Amino acid sequence: MNIKVGTRGSTLARIQSQWLIDVLAKAHPQINFEMVIIKTKGDLIQNKPLDKIGDKGLFTKELEEALLSGEIQMAIHSMKDMPSRLPEGLLLTVPTGREDPRDVLLTPHKIKSLAELPKNAVVATGSKRRIYQLQKLRPDVEIVGIRGNIDTRIRKMQEQKLDGIILAAAGLKRIGRFEDSDYQTVTLPETTFIPAPAQGILAVEIRADNELAKDLMGAICDANTLVQMKGERSFLKALDGSCHIPIGAYCEIKEETIKLYGLYGLEDGSQAVVQTIEGLPEEAEILGEKLAKMCYRELYKKPGKVYLAGGGCGDPGLLTVKAKEILQKADVVVYDALVNDVFLNDAKDEAEIIYVGKRAGNHAMPQEEINALLVRKGREGKLVLRLKGGDPYVFGRGGEEGEDLYDAGVPFEVIPGITSVIGGLAYAGIPITHRDCVSSFHVITGHLKSNAYDGSSDLDWPVLGKLKGTIVFLMGVKNLKKICEELVNNGMNPEMPAAVVYRASTPYQRVVTGNLETIYDIATAAKITAPSLIVVGEVVNKREKLRFFDEKPLFGKNIIVTRSREQSSQMVEKIAELGGNAIEFPTIRIAPINGAACDDKVKKLKEYTHIIFTSINGVEIFFDSLNRCGKDARAFGNLHITAIGEGTRKALSDRGLQADFVPDKYVGEELVSGLLPLIDKDSKILIPRSKNARVYVVEELAKVCSVDEVQTYETVREDHATVNPLEMLENKEIDYITFTSSTTVQFFVEKIGAEHIDAINTAKCISIGPQTSKKCVELGINVDIEAEKYTIQGMVDAILKDAEK
Repeated sequence: MNIKVGTRGSTLARIQSQWLIDVLAKAHPQINFEMVIIKTKGDLIQNKPLDKIGDKGLFTKELEEALLSGEIQMAIHSMKDMPSRLPEGLLLTVPTGREDPRDVLLTPHKIKSLAELPKNAVVATGSKRRIYQLQKLRPDVEIVGIRGNIDTRIRKMQEQKLDGIILAAAGLKRIGRFEDSDYQTVTLPETTFIPAPAQGILAVEIRADNELAKDLMGAICDANTLVQMKGERSFLKALDGSCHIPIGAYCEIKEETIKLYGLYGLEDGSQAVVQTIEGLPEEAEILGEKLAKMCYRELYKKPGKVYLAGGGCGDPGLLTVKAKEILQKADVVVYDALVNDVFLNDAKDEAEIIYVGKRAGNHAMPQEEINALLVRKGREGKLVLRLKGGDPYVFGRGGEEGEDLYDAGVPFEVIPGITSVIGGLAYAGIPITHRDCVSSFHVITGHLKSNAYDGSSDLDWPVLGKLKGTIVFLMGVKNLKKICEELVNNGMNPEMPAAVVYRASTPYQRVVTGNLETIYDIATAAKITAPSLIVVGEVVNKREKLRFFDEKPLFGKNIIVTRSREQSSQMVEKIAELGGNAIEFPTIRIAPINGAACDDKVKKLKEYTHIIFTSINGVEIFFDSLNRCGKDARAFGNLHITAIGEGTRKALSDRGLQADFVPDKYVGEELVSGLLPLIDKDSKILIPRSKNARVYVVEELAKVCSVDEVQTYETVREDHATVNPLEMLENKEIDYITFTSSTTVQFFVEKIGAEHIDAINTAKCISIGPQTSKKCVELGINVDIEAEKYTIQGMVDAILKDAEK
């Protein structure tokens, strides 16, 4: 009989696998054991920390797939690399004797303990568990990351002149490098420097139905190691342990009892707890679970909260008020592929943003890992927003997430969202019900645990074929042809109206209509893909009268907005109201400066006769200074107030001040010519303004009277962005780029790259005024349109006028 044993290809993996094969062959000479080398993802990615590329499953997935397919009958791993939960249908057999469970420090220094390591030494390790314990014992040590097999890590220690690396003693002993003339080996006691759960134990993974393999391993099982494995793995499983968190366990075998040590910490390594528990060997698994609960309770005395929220069906305006409130406060935002990226602009700057995008057949993170992530972040005491497309409970698997949070003791709350079943169809001009034709609707998922379209269906097609109400299929566009055939074959009129709605309620929305006989060919010709809704019913005929979204004047237009994130809302809202897709790519950020100088001018306001505000930012920052000085709008009582621009005028009005003069055109020349008749040699003007502004106004007015300027803010480059429009520009998918100042032009070119000017010029450039246009020309950007009125509304009017051509 021949049994194929799978293993990774590293030196350590092959040596330890061969050792176990030899033990098995000696115990079962009648069987031939053949080693099969299988590469894993973890072997291929050696330049990134484990917690940045996945989890322990990186070293096991391919071997497990080979087990399930029957390619191999046994898979050998290091037990410490095994995830806390195994795939369905697989299990770990009983273990052989354990090798040394300890961690060790390899160092070029002739020392005998960690305490003797030189002060401020540099030590390499990639394990969060080891990092936490090392920092606890030696806070002065600098820790750097490291990846690679044992030989590679030792070589890196020597080449980079590191003071040490931390490795598992078991691996070193198995390849014969525990002791070496090139370094000193310092052992770290397993009860004070707790190892990874089951470190030093070989794991033999098999299919659950492989009785022969169970019998073969049973003959070479070590009783004490089995007890240790049960206790330590039970601790790991109870805490859903992974390489993302510091976690360690060690089961000490005494005469008639065992003592279990557990380490459990926060993902960021800022805090961890160590607890112990004692009991009988036969209670190992129960003790592991109890120890896990002790650690959890100690670490998370006050858990956070997770909100399972629906992000609506695409239009940013469909996010509920409550969801937005939580979004603005959340410590962690976990979001899906169908969630509008614009929402992320409302997250606080320090929030952790995690993309777990899920679409048919393409999951950035499997659902089980998402559940574990939510539990982990909630346990860390964080306020977590899980933002899902549509509604979390309408085929969104929010129920599964909620159940896992409940089981883990993490508080959660659900914030319903506007599902595409209703909102998406409404934006397509299709009412889900209508008194004239239907009084019910039925929502069907296109994704089922079994294949609903291969004849062994979970769906009751005979019933669906006789329904009189509206039927909506979610996530089923790839099965469109089969859906139509099944409905017709089960009694539905072939001429029943049908429609497919692509990316409903977004600027990319496309709608095709037909009937059950024609809709597949129509959708195929139009290249309609996921994500799309399929709707079947008489309500489809109402679209011509009820469509509104795709009739808006800027529908389908992609418009880049380059203003600062704080200022962009006005333009973004105007574009969205007109059906356009405003792509926020902020190039500038407003940074207050010279606060003390501004405060000094505020205290001397009575000395001035005129004050000139040149921007909304200038108003806001000056009023911040006013508040700091304990003053309010009354301080302007004797001042003549000038505002440049409608936005600036409104910002003053919102604070109870009416501007005395607003120039017709919002440029320096117009301001100077308008103010000259209003001032004389006795006038004294204060201008709080941007450091980046033109000096023209100051210089011209100073020819007549005294002028004080105070630079209250500067415009700096904004490097944070949630989108990169270069690919869209290169694909000629951008219709307009809006520039509201010279600095937005300058920084846009810097961020995109001057070498990509040709790509920038594939879109139409909209400039707010002459100075902005001048900067565009200097940098090689074609100015297609300059606003007639130098305002945001003037720019929007210019786009509208051009779009109507």
